[in-house]
Amino acid sequence: MLGLVVGLALAAGLTGCGSGTPAAPRATAGGGSPSSSAAAATAAAAATTAGTAAAASSAPPTATADLSTFTFTTQKLSLRYPAEWTVEAKTFPRGPVMGESAEFRDAAGKAVLTVMINATSYDVGWPVQRTVIESAALPGLAAGGWSPALQYSFFAEEPTGGGGLGALCTLKLSGEVPANGPGTLRGLPQGGPAQGGPAQGPGPSGPYLPGVELGPEVEKCGSVDGARAWWASPEGRQVKAMLLSLTAG
Repeated sequence: MLGLVVGLALAAGLTGCGSGTPAAPRATAGGGSPSSSAAAATAAAAATTAGTAAAASSAPPTATADLSTFTFTTQKLSLRYPAEWTVEAKTFPRGPVMGESAEFRDAAGKAVLTVMINATSYDVGWPVQRTVIESAALPGLAAGGWSPALQYSFFAEEPTGGGGLGALCTLKLSGEVPANGPGTLRGLPQGGPAQGGPAQGPGPSGPYLPGVELGPEVEKCGSVDGARAWWASPEGRQVKAMLLSLTAG
């Protein structure tokens, strides 16, 4: 269901021709030998390589340079996504409020992420063992008026009742990060939501309820290691970049 990334420095040694005897070093204008010059060049190249690696590690988690912006029509919310992806938007009544969804598909047509307003399609109900892979604040939503402030969390949940289903990956927006350990599917505590409460548990107060769901193929990560590998993959980094681009207003 619709559910919600371096250079080699080579130093060449000089040898004599024919005799196999190393050639005598020639003096340079600065008084150094070719070997010392090569060593200096090697050190400089290594420093450049290290600087490049450091810059790459601090780069934003964007896997695509060409981006488009999607803006919701029912509430003040927008985000950026790869220009080569497609988006299908829908609006629908949800009791006294309007719901809206935007499903983002990659260039091959695979559903990767759905962003929702006042709606969810996540299934819940069975006990799991949860491992939170990552969570962080969403700066673009800080001014939206939610309390507690919204943050994202990405976690893997392994059913404890058997059945060979494997772990499911969930991406969630909430005021509190779900706890590691025993719980109920989709980030709920043990025993599930409170009697008579929302199916997804109590959410933060605010102007509307935003949510995210991973595509049906993406969420079947199979294991905690599989979840970590996907989150570190180009596709996972792209989804993270989309989350961090969410803006209220």
